[in-house]
This record gives sequence, C-alpha cells and structure tokens, in this order.
Amino acid sequence: MKDVLAPGTMKNYYTTAGYLKEFVQQQFRRSDIYLSELDYSFISKLEHFLRRRQPDDHQKKLENNGLMKHLERFRKIIRLAVKMAWLDKDPFSMFQLKFNKTERGFLTIAELNKIENKKLTIERIAYVRDLFVLSCYTGLAYIDVMELTPNKLVQGIDEYQWIKTTREKTRIPVNVPLLPQAAKIIERYKQHPKAIANGTLLPHISNQKLNSYLKEVADICDINKTH
Repeated sequence: MKDVLAPGTMKNYYTTAGYLKEFVQQQFRRSDIYLSELDYSFISKLEHFLRRRQPDDHQKKLENNGLMKHLERFRKIIRLAVKMAWLDKDPFSMFQLKFNKTERGFLTIAELNKIENKKLTIERIAYVRDLFVLSCYTGLAYIDVMELTPNKLVQGIDEYQWIKTTREKTRIPVNVPLLPQAAKIIERYKQHPKAIANGTLLPHISNQKLNSYLKEVADICDINKTH
C-alpha cells in the first residue's frame, strides 16, 4: 500500500508493526507466529503490553487513544487476512476498541490575528507560523499544503483564484477559494529555491519538524492550546 497511502500513514503502520514484533518476541520468545494462533487472548495481551510499555528513548508513553489507533491498524490487517481466507474467523470480533472522547481546541479570531501579526526573527519559526496560518485560511492539512503545485491554482468563474486539489488522505477533490491572507503566504515562498526544486509552491518541511516548531510559535505568542 506504500504507493497508495500517504507517507505519514505508512510510517504509522510501520510503527504498529514494530510494536507487534516486540510483543511477539517478549510474549512468545519467538520472532514470528502463525495467523492461526491469533485469538482474543493475543489481542488482550497485546493491549496490556502496549499500556505498560516504557519507551527507551525521548518518546512519551502511549496514551489510550494512541494505543487504540495501533490496535485499529492491526485490526484492519487482520480483517484483510479474513477476507483473503487466510484466517477462518476474526479474532477481533469480540474485542471492542475504547477511545476516550477528546475536545479539540480551537483558536479565536483574536488569537489567530496575534499569531499572524507576531514579528518572528527566526526564519524556521516564521515559516512554520506561515504554514499554520495558510492551513487556517484554506482548511488544508499538512500533506495537502506540502503538495500544492502551481497547476493547482486556477481561476474560477468568479475571476478569483482557487485551489483545486485532491485531499491526500481521502482522495476527495476539493475546491478552496484562495483568500488574500493565504495568497500572500504562497506569493512569499513560491520563488524559494527549495520550492522551485520540488516543483511546489512551498518549501518542504517534515511533519515532525513542523509540529515541534509550531509548539515554539505557540509559546512565543503565549497561546496555551494544542493544535
């Protein structure tokens, strides 16, 4: 699926696979097991393993919803195995994923204006701020912003510019009016050497770096909200 799924999504699947390998090694003292050995007990023990697992690097311990996402990815693969007739029955049939409800934070207009107008002297921080503002005025996710190319800017029948693209995650076509705030940011970076080299409207930055620098932006702007 690496040619179908977004790189970030594939990375998550690889992480889930890594946890599975680690669990099988610790639980069964083996490097692999047969699909036929999978049952409800296996899944329950895997959940317990993930809950008590202590990372050996700078990463945080898995929280409930992150843990459930790993089990959800595993379930998708197991259900594929059932469809392919590699498994007689689905070991997840009696297992319930339990996500905790979370409230998404949002910015007020005043907070967005504060971020937009903040004078930032560090180039990498200013760029991440601009990408965040661009996402706010377009509704596009990180991967969709990174993949914006000149041919995705079109003139609408209203004679204004629009972004015409397809969401990477869902493959759903979207048409977004290019508001002045967003247009200004694209104009600022489209001649950047990295953007030109990639054939995109904006220089590439990894999602990991973007999230890390965005926390710095929030601190500088004295905004205590998760994104």
